[in-house]
Amino acid sequence: MDIKKLFAGKQNILYQQVNAGNSLLVKETEHYRWFEYGGHSIQSLMDKRSPEKLLMPVAQSFLFFLLLNQQPLKLLNLGLGGASLERSLASIGNLSLTAVEASRPIIDIAKRYFNLPKKVQVTCQKAEAFIKQSAATFDVILCDLFVGETSPDFLFTSGFYAQLKNISAYNTVLMINIRATSNKQLLTLLLKIKKYFPYLAVIEFDDFANIVIVCSLHAIPSRDILQQRFVNCPQLVSTDLDNVINNFCYIPVSH
Repeated sequence: MDIKKLFAGKQNILYQQVNAGNSLLVKETEHYRWFEYGGHSIQSLMDKRSPEKLLMPVAQSFLFFLLLNQQPLKLLNLGLGGASLERSLASIGNLSLTAVEASRPIIDIAKRYFNLPKKVQVTCQKAEAFIKQSAATFDVILCDLFVGETSPDFLFTSGFYAQLKNISAYNTVLMINIRATSNKQLLTLLLKIKKYFPYLAVIEFDDFANIVIVCSLHAIPSRDILQQRFVNCPQLVSTDLDNVINNFCYIPVSH
């Protein structure tokens, strides 16, 4: 998607509020809707004609878990935002969805402006507090947490991943959207995660500084197997995940 063309269209402001000192705006053009928080770039872009489609590459990459675990799934999404993933996944019958979001106003706009599916169980709580006290376990954990455009400090601590391991089921896949400040910081983080999730891979993006780390308790299949599964997965037809697989970077397993 050409973001410049999106901004070139006539924009309407549907909602505006100052939340914790940051502006929160919901905007739309004829065909698209999104929100901006704290004056940062667009988030949770939604096509009003097809709300279930994931438009942004980072969001699409989170669907990678569908290639790894085919069983009935309990999914935890840390960071609701505009409910992009929830809309995309709501049609999967064997998937139960739990979202954790620290901001009550963002939960409210997800319900009012971004078609948050009713089947999603939403908890208003900080992610680190939720995982510390949760008695449930999850098959898939998605983590998309930012302070503005910066990853929060706790994402770089060993304790956070120890707690995630505690709420993981036998075949859990963890996916983290993160922005490291240096290669050294990223390498240090990968070493910390490997203590709890030994199989890792990294997804990079041409136009974004973010990376997505795929963390698994079991071996991640080869590219050939992933491509075969991609072809047979109807939820991924309109995504660019086949190119993601080609650029998939496996982290060597320690012995």
